[in-house]
Amino acid sequence: MPTIIDGYNLIFSCGLEGKSRSPQSLEKARARLIATVAANQNESDRRTTTIVFDAKRLPMKETSADFIVKGIRVLYAIDHEDADSLIEELIQQHSTPKKLNVVSSDHRIQTAATRRKAIAIDSDDWYDQLVSGSKASESDESKPESDEKQAAIRALNSIDWASEFDSTINDAAALMEKDPLDAPDQVNVDPFPPGYGEELLD
Repeated sequence: MPTIIDGYNLIFSCGLEGKSRSPQSLEKARARLIATVAANQNESDRRTTTIVFDAKRLPMKETSADFIVKGIRVLYAIDHEDADSLIEELIQQHSTPKKLNVVSSDHRIQTAATRRKAIAIDSDDWYDQLVSGSKASESDESKPESDEKQAAIRALNSIDWASEFDSTINDAAALMEKDPLDAPDQVNVDPFPPGYGEELLD
């Protein structure tokens, strides 16, 4: 589902900025956000996700205000008053806004989203769903093995071991009655454990 994320709003709402707000810490926070979103989305979702950041000028080490990282589109609002203005523009231009997720706790952004019938989601709620959804998927991947083990246990429990044991004894007895010399060694079944009843012989 197409998603537009108010980058700094999500970073500050979810405590991803670190202990300070220096250019270096914000750079790390942006990288951390992009990496987290990419790691918890499938390829299709990454290709329809856009993260927008405030910027009066390009941050250090950046060469473009519009680029792709791990399939995710990243925009710096250097040609706009702020990120809110750019996000509002993206919402207005979107061809199918009813299918659009807009991630921000900013009331201005949420109003712009609901005006076009897009889905407005608070940053912290969306982030929690993103991370918990990934953990749920990992849990589901391990579930089939557990189910297979449970099925095997149920199959073993369903066997009538008394009948199976009696059947083996009866087969052995039938062969012995027919011709004791022809009975193979493996049918000489002793139904009692080793040492059973030896105390009666003393």
